[in-house]
Amino acid sequence: MEAKSSKLRDFNVSWFATILGSGGVALASLPFYPLLTLALTYILTFVFAILTLIWVAKIVRYSKTVKNEIQHVVIGNFYPLQPISAIILAILYHKLSLVLDSILLIYGSIAIFCMTVYLSYHFFANVTPQLSHIHGGWFIPPVSTILVTNALLLYPPSKTLFAISLIYFGMGTMLFLFIATILFLRLVNHELLPSELAPTNFILLAPVGILIVDFLSIFHHADLLFASSSVSIALIISISLWGFGLWALIVNIMLVVKYMKKEFPFFLGWWSYVFPTAAFTLGTIALSAYMGFFKSISIFMYGLLMSIWIVVTTRTIKLLIW
Repeated sequence: MEAKSSKLRDFNVSWFATILGSGGVALASLPFYPLLTLALTYILTFVFAILTLIWVAKIVRYSKTVKNEIQHVVIGNFYPLQPISAIILAILYHKLSLVLDSILLIYGSIAIFCMTVYLSYHFFANVTPQLSHIHGGWFIPPVSTILVTNALLLYPPSKTLFAISLIYFGMGTMLFLFIATILFLRLVNHELLPSELAPTNFILLAPVGILIVDFLSIFHHADLLFASSSVSIALIISISLWGFGLWALIVNIMLVVKYMKKEFPFFLGWWSYVFPTAAFTLGTIALSAYMGFFKSISIFMYGLLMSIWIVVTTRTIKLLIW
């Protein structure tokens, strides 16, 4: 019984990253292998239910431990992974015309807003983190808010939904810019992150990929709601962002190679390589609908994503078995 209690207390919220990563793969697979998208959606629904039950049980039984984790300068930023998983499932449900998408979206949106506000307040008011404490995991709260924008804009154009989506968009975009600046200073002025945080460098790709999709969706909805034509502006911004994402992808692959030259064992953090790659792939796929130039690139990105996902999923299954 004590061993079970200890396992519950030590449950790592980062397990929800498996849903984020595999959900990103499911979304990217939709134009290529829709049956894979459907199968993954059902599997991820089951995994989400199990992980959420464990997560809630931990909150109820070990509330003090959970409070300490949320307030931790490293672990705290990973807590939004649970509601982000709900948003990922909501997007998949909506695209596949499955029920419960709106319930998941409402829950995820509210939880993400509350967590983003609380974490910002906590790190402003109660913590004095050193520059060396900054890592890519700090991008998770802004990623969560701009992902809500993406989910809201899947629904038919409405001025109310459009306004709410822009509120989340503004919150996440500005936080992304602030944190990106701080992280850049950290990477330039300090040694590389330790291996246990190395995969978080890749998270930079996640907001870039989602922002590309968001900009295209925002301008599309603006055109429908206000009878304007701004596709060219959306493409200028999105392709420019894609260029930054390409730089981030290449630099981070080079950093991975550097880490691989040292001891770099597998752990849950490797899922940080999956969803950001999926987000950038989704951004590339979105651009390919407007410009043929991106079609072959989107196929390459999908192949890269699948390769990373298969490796990380296989290693995760081995971790569970052994």
